Amino acid sequence: MSFGQDEKSFLRTKDEISMKVRKYFAPSLDLPFVNEFYAKDLTVFINDLKIEGKENYLKRLQMIHDDFFKDIKMENLHVHTNYFSPEALTGDGKTMGEVNSEKQTIWSNAWGTFTGIGRVSGKKVSFRMHMDFRTKNGKVIEMLAYYDPAQMNAEIEAFKKVRLK
Repeated sequence: MSFGQDEKSFLRTKDEISMKVRKYFAPSLDLPFVNEFYAKDLTVFINDLKIEGKENYLKRLQMIHDDFFKDIKMENLHVHTNYFSPEALTGDGKTMGEVNSEKQTIWSNAWGTFTGIGRVSGKKVSFRMHMDFRTKNGKVIEMLAYYDPAQMNAEIEAFKKVRLK
């Protein structure tokens, strides 16, 4: 198989960006690190939920750690970072260079199993999760997260019931 030089994208697992993504999944929430990890104009998609802005997402992230779950871990974590050539094709047939005017499009992919214990219910949760992070100028500007939200939503509902009492 021959690859053209103009379409050369590459993937890394031990690069600086991949290592930052790994650090993001540390068991305890490191707010100073996370604050530097995300750009101010961050856009987050969690399944079909859209969250605009770092401040709004950090509120949600802190609630997950402080109100909903304890003993959070990301087990069997895999992270790699894709450095896309401007000539790489996108889903609509355009090139990365046509879709994104930046010198290079960088996406990190991470997946593993989220585990924790519900702070209200006391139930152990475990679900697979896939997350993607688009980086620009050393900060994440877009994040995508895909997982079955049933267990998380159940803990959020339990929290709301206790809070309303």
